[in-house]
Amino acid sequence: MRFSELVATEHRQDDDWFDPVLSEDTPLYVDPFLVFNDDDPIFAGSHDDVIGFFTLCRDLVRTAGGNTASPYWRKALRLLTFPEPKEFALGMSMGSPNGSGTGPDFAVAMAEALEIMTRAVERGVDYVDVFALFVPGLGVDRISDMLCNILKARFIAYTQAVCTDRGIGTELMTVRNASWQPTTGRWSDARASLPRSPVTKGAVLLTPERFLQDIPQRVTPDVFWSWADAHVAHDLRADLNIDLAEALDHRGRVEAGRRLARRSPESAFEFVDQVAADDHQPYDVRADPALKVGWYERGRAMAQRMATDAGPLPEPTTEDEFCAWVGTLVDRFQHAVEDTDAWRALWNDNYTKPRQEKIVQAVAGVQWVEACRASGIDISREANVGRGPVDFKFSVGWQHRALIEVKQMHSTKLVRGAEAQLPQYQRSEQIRCGYYVCVGYTDDDFDPRRLDRVKRTCETLSAQSGWTITPRFIDARPKQSASKL
Repeated sequence: MRFSELVATEHRQDDDWFDPVLSEDTPLYVDPFLVFNDDDPIFAGSHDDVIGFFTLCRDLVRTAGGNTASPYWRKALRLLTFPEPKEFALGMSMGSPNGSGTGPDFAVAMAEALEIMTRAVERGVDYVDVFALFVPGLGVDRISDMLCNILKARFIAYTQAVCTDRGIGTELMTVRNASWQPTTGRWSDARASLPRSPVTKGAVLLTPERFLQDIPQRVTPDVFWSWADAHVAHDLRADLNIDLAEALDHRGRVEAGRRLARRSPESAFEFVDQVAADDHQPYDVRADPALKVGWYERGRAMAQRMATDAGPLPEPTTEDEFCAWVGTLVDRFQHAVEDTDAWRALWNDNYTKPRQEKIVQAVAGVQWVEACRASGIDISREANVGRGPVDFKFSVGWQHRALIEVKQMHSTKLVRGAEAQLPQYQRSEQIRCGYYVCVGYTDDDFDPRRLDRVKRTCETLSAQSGWTITPRFIDARPKQSASKL
């Protein structure tokens, strides 16, 4: 359900607020550079807020003087712990809107980064993105989460303005981390009148479409390392004993870039300043060239068509029936892709390039959610099962459970997913039934040798474990319309 459906209002062409899907995160993020350049009175001063927040954290770290038992250090860690801002329903992982945010481990890493910066330069942190150069795993999702927490009071005001303008009903409810207090160095919750999400049971917060972005992160250690080749002076290279001409793979560039940032924080700041000065354009939400927004409608249309053509699925009663029931979901997705025009949703608009794997998963997921809802079966998207998130987990109680992992066949990790990824998920949760759904787009994808390797891997692992790992191959190659056959 989109927000506009929940509140029964039309999302008009001239509306500047993004209309999120409430049940699953949309794979876009709030770009700090776009927020800081905005002249809307509600968001004017956002850059100063971020500078003030990290200046406070820096001062606390500086006062702690390296003593991790200091109350100042603990206060800094409290501020640097950011819960998932589930009110926005945004995120590149496209899982449930109840994500993990940036927890204690990231807080420690960011505090240590602030300590390194403090020793090297006097300036404050102007851009939250700079932490991505120091802290492993701090990608666009978490940077967006941090920004949305720091500026949450402004997004509350923006949402309330939209609701007032459109006559949208609100409720008084508690919003977590609604503001931060410079004097006490603490986060504060707040009571605010906002729309309520039927999914999270908490508030819904809206964001302007002009703040949303989908491109890969600009500020990364490997990009910083490449930038340094042209911008780091030769005397600094000698001082740091680095050779920028050294041939490194991606992982090597990431590690080298992070080492360089820690050795020369002033270079890291200079790099981020230059990125900030670049022209920043938001994702075109209305044209939606990458289907980062319209995946929900595409998947729901497939589900509705399948419900009309094939009817409801019988409810399973045994473990084997449940496994077969989940397999029927794969059958229906396969039918939609191979026998109707649903394959078009898995390609870009001129059918020259497949969509990203997460979009394929999202389109399939919407179709499967509708079937699960009709049968009273729980489906979890990006469920964490021990060693990481599996694409889909289905369950009714403990006995009736199954997993689906979706992989594009041109992926370099196709076989690894069959021989390691899905079996590990099954072992972690002791789930006997798993489907490995492989989506192909070209003749090379369907090379018999490639298919046989996946099949043999699944057969071997099934025989060894006693569990069921079933490979399924879906042909998403472009099809002629029926009228031209």
